[in-house]
Amino acid sequence: GDERRHAARWASDAKIEILAPIQSHAVALDVSATGIQLALDGWLSTGTLCDLKITTHSGREIFKRASVIWARRVGDECVAGLHVVGSIVPPAMPE
Repeated sequence: GDERRHAARWASDAKIEILAPIQSHAVALDVSATGIQLALDGWLSTGTLCDLKITTHSGREIFKRASVIWARRVGDECVAGLHVVGSIVPPAMPE
């Protein structure tokens, strides 16, 4: 199957925090209505479901669940393509 997104993409500098299954910071390379291409220091395996906290350039926080469609090593980083499958409830903040 064709793993590429069919929606228009645009460059992004959004900050991404992977909340699960690992805890890691990532940077969005590009985004579309249905997916995100990101880079991180860790590794994400194909098929993994990830809970994400996305902070836009304006400071807006968005919580999404996404599935890893592909991942490859680029230098010391993992670059991965994720397909957004839904929203998640933001985790409760510690009191």
